[in-house]
Amino acid sequence: MSVHPLRAEDCMLMVVDIQQKLFAAMEEGYRDTFLKNARILIQAAQGLDLPVVVTEQYSKGLGSTIEEVASVLQGVPRYEKLFFSCYRDRAIQAAVDGLSRKTVVILGIEAHVCVFQTVLDLLMAGYRVVLADDAVCSRRAHDRQTALAELAADKRDVLPKLGQIGIAMKEAILVYVPFRERGGELIQPQIPLGIQRKALQYGLNI
Repeated sequence: MSVHPLRAEDCMLMVVDIQQKLFAAMEEGYRDTFLKNARILIQAAQGLDLPVVVTEQYSKGLGSTIEEVASVLQGVPRYEKLFFSCYRDRAIQAAVDGLSRKTVVILGIEAHVCVFQTVLDLLMAGYRVVLADDAVCSRRAHDRQTALAELAADKRDVLPKLGQIGIAMKEAILVYVPFRERGGELIQPQIPLGIQRKALQYGLNI
């Protein structure tokens, strides 16, 4: 596990092959946990304005990205591939290289096949690769655990549980937004936003 912090301005997120038929075949006891964590990480990346690269392996046979993931990736292009390694596909390689970011955070399926080979190829190309260990999945727990152990043994970056990830504030700015009083609410019509006065008073008393 690397102790070097991640810098948002140097990172991108790669979402690997979370497709209909693949997802349905994943480890049943872990599938829902994986999906929950994948969505959390995608939304966190979007909140930090990280560019996102989404891949699909032979979508004609394996289906498209599942709706639970596609719904939080609206407007993000998907790259279809036939190679197991994402980085061996020329279009994906060009997309990744074109972002000019040297750290790739990866989640997806399967941990021991497409994810694993993608990690190796990105490392060989000089990228720093960070793998979210609770946002990758395989058909069998043993395959997932073996892939993670192999990557960790070579001192590659494997993130701990998502609940332990912290985000340090680098810069802050104070913005004054005037509100108007209307009945029991404070209203900001340009945003638009309304805050109940009672709720605000309760917060001040906590």
